Amino acid sequence: MGRQEESGNWGKSTNENGQAANERKDAHRGREIWNSVLNDTRVRIPAEDFDKWIADLRFVAEVDDEVLIAARDQLAFDRINSNHRPLLKRIWRKADPKGRALKISCWKDIPASTRDLVQNPWAVEKSQAKTTATADTKDGTSRTEGAPGMTFANLVTGGTNKRAVGLAQEIVEGGKRGADVSLIYGRQGTGKTHILRAIENAVLHLDDGRRVTYMTAEEFVTAYVDGAMARDTRDLKSWVRNNDLLLIDDLQWIAGKAKTDTHFFATIRSVTKEGGRVVLTADEAPGDLKGFSERMRGEIMGAAASEVGLPDQEMRREIVRLHAAMIREDQPNFELSEEMIDKIVSTVRGPGRELCGVLWSLQTETGYGEDEPDMDMLVTVLRRQQGEYQPPSLDNIKRATMRVFGLSKPEIESANKSRSICHPRQIAMYLCREMTDKSYPQIAGAFKKKDHTTVLHAWRKVRNEMQKDPDMIRDVERVRETVFEIQAE
Repeated sequence: MGRQEESGNWGKSTNENGQAANERKDAHRGREIWNSVLNDTRVRIPAEDFDKWIADLRFVAEVDDEVLIAARDQLAFDRINSNHRPLLKRIWRKADPKGRALKISCWKDIPASTRDLVQNPWAVEKSQAKTTATADTKDGTSRTEGAPGMTFANLVTGGTNKRAVGLAQEIVEGGKRGADVSLIYGRQGTGKTHILRAIENAVLHLDDGRRVTYMTAEEFVTAYVDGAMARDTRDLKSWVRNNDLLLIDDLQWIAGKAKTDTHFFATIRSVTKEGGRVVLTADEAPGDLKGFSERMRGEIMGAAASEVGLPDQEMRREIVRLHAAMIREDQPNFELSEEMIDKIVSTVRGPGRELCGVLWSLQTETGYGEDEPDMDMLVTVLRRQQGEYQPPSLDNIKRATMRVFGLSKPEIESANKSRSICHPRQIAMYLCREMTDKSYPQIAGAFKKKDHTTVLHAWRKVRNEMQKDPDMIRDVERVRETVFEIQAE
């Protein structure tokens, strides 16, 4: 068999380890480029497809200039082969300057000589997870290691998430008791996982003896099903119940699974009974979560709930700046002008994850440092990710505002100064100025106003209030999202 870049640790000599360490710094190595392909793919396909199929693929080896990727089982391989292989190969070809081939195989079909050498990557990960979950600390309690990179220090906080972040920090500090169970909810990509991981890392850094475990609800379901099939769930119980702080991500994965629901409810009660706390995340608000038992639903409804909304415009800029700076640590020439940052923020309409996707794709476009990023590259990346951007019409912005606030066309165009009408009208005028290239007089005409200073006053008022009022931010972002929904209709 030819030269290989292994998935596991082969026990190399000191010299070989030094050489391997140097090789890992080469941004063109197969594993690192595969990770960039995953990042690029994440923003191009539905999140459900990515999470269920693409994210479960594993880098296996580099064999004779061919990079080998494995699907866990035949079902996963068939789905990838039917729906996603062309996209993955296309992104790979663009990302890999060495022109190596990408081969995707079912794990069982990979030659035994390779499988024996690199070990089953999913089994290795599961073993490592159990090891870290039970690693001894100085006082003999167990603790996880935390996810590198996701901390409060690099979590962009603003009007749409500051209450959820405040709740998380209160949990870390162990301040006033509050609720035993907390729920942080919001749409995918808004930073819920980052908040949970930040809690985990902060508690581990304090090293105050608290036992903390982070896991996804999907991992909980899988562990429960495996244990139930083996008629022994003791491993799962010892893993999740023996904690002072239990962090469960993506609660909605448990919906509709009656037996898992019962076991999960017992887990929550076991942790809180012993004085521990449980923090959950979900895509929906408590009242909108479906498919849970009455007991579990009662637990959810009794939780301290806090919403994480889409980042506002200034938060978007900070997210771009932060992640660009992180890329610059390895690629010093990854400099973005303010014009480029404004272009990203004004074009990308989804959550923070999509902003990061643009930066990862732009990094790929530069050849990982071969070229400096420029506006032409950025436009190419944005067109690829978002499609051709079409600014909304003034009429669509008015329609979105009317839909969000329940107003009629005569009302939003009237001179009525009551807050229930004036507030939405000012938001509409603000977004007309922010989302289009129309002038103040043109916007004024759309609202039947003779004087364009009315629009200027509205724009200044909304902009200023967004600096200090989270409710204003929330209202603006609700209308902005509705504008995009209307454009997609």
